[in-house]
Amino acid sequence: MKKIFISNKKKIIWVLIIIAAVFLLWFFFFNKKAVVIETYSVKKGDIAETVMETGSVQAAQMGVYSASSGVVQELYVQNGDSVKIGQKLFKVKSTSTDKEIASAYANYVSALSNLKKAQQDKKSSYTQLLSDKKNLTDAKGDKKYQKNNDTNPKTNNDYTTAEKKSLEQDISAKESAVELSQQKYDDSDTAIAAANANVQASKLSYEATRDSISVAQVSGVVSNLSAKVGDVVYYSDISVTSSAVASPVLIVGNLSGYTIKISVNEMERTKMRLNQKASIKFDAVSGKEYSGTVKKIDDFGVIDSGVVTYNAYLSIDDQDDNILPNMTANVTVETASKKNVVVVPNKALKPYKNGKGVQLAHVDNTGKQIFEYVSVTTGLKSSSQTEIVGGIDEGAVIALSDNAVVTVPARK
Repeated sequence: MKKIFISNKKKIIWVLIIIAAVFLLWFFFFNKKAVVIETYSVKKGDIAETVMETGSVQAAQMGVYSASSGVVQELYVQNGDSVKIGQKLFKVKSTSTDKEIASAYANYVSALSNLKKAQQDKKSSYTQLLSDKKNLTDAKGDKKYQKNNDTNPKTNNDYTTAEKKSLEQDISAKESAVELSQQKYDDSDTAIAAANANVQASKLSYEATRDSISVAQVSGVVSNLSAKVGDVVYYSDISVTSSAVASPVLIVGNLSGYTIKISVNEMERTKMRLNQKASIKFDAVSGKEYSGTVKKIDDFGVIDSGVVTYNAYLSIDDQDDNILPNMTANVTVETASKKNVVVVPNKALKPYKNGKGVQLAHVDNTGKQIFEYVSVTTGLKSSSQTEIVGGIDEGAVIALSDNAVVTVPARK
């Protein structure tokens, strides 16, 4: 009875093994899905190479600060007004005390005195320089005489070794004196510039203690005016120790001719030229595309964290009222274009032999499609396709997907 049970158990195990083997054979040999390789028939088409960057709207503008610290007494303009150079903008009544006025005036007078002294010092240093140069010339003349004559005219005896050495030392001392006086004279210009700057600053500080009327320094349109009569405003050079912060009372800007500023990398810079055309889209203006033109490109780059970028500026050729200063702009500059050339999708290109290649399709003797790598020479490149200058022609079939199996070596 026990032998019969063991025999049946062995039969069951063998049956299970056979079933598993059949399943594995079916899975590996009969359940394979056909590999689908995406291909592309090479065509001719148009291609444009572009530079795509994000920038911002720039407007010619000038912030107008109060010329004095005090209370706005009168406003002569409002937002949206067009103004010309010299036109009155607002009047401020100073809140400075008599003590503050006197102190500011004293600083101004002191600055004027320091400027006058710096100018006098320059004249004195120039006089000293001329004197030292003459002394050096005389010393060199004495040395030249000694070389040509044995007798010292001062003693009517031959020059001694000590006298000859003294002449050399005298020249060296005179040269040092000229060098020092020349340095003092050169430094005097710096001292005068610093003194003059101090005069201008102290003058403005003194004027800031008095009532003032601010006028437009440029022509344009008034914007960002938030102050009203009775508001307190501050002189722009207010002391850094103060808790008050000076800010423009208003802005005068040119709203008719905006500029788009973008930053491009080194490779993009080499492709950009003046008068290239661009398309511009704004995040704040949906559904509309504007046209632009490259007007200026910087030659000197800006280095930030080891990365060099160059600023480029574009005009907006069809500007409208939807565009405002500092808006974000998405710019696409067309740097080169060609028509009716051989192009392939970018994903068809693979790294090959230190360059680029494609997987070219062929049909073997059995009618099976096979692929081989072929080197290609590329030209312009857009965001989606690349120009093929050599290696394959129009009508060639190439693989786009990465699952193409190269079954034959590349042709030579």
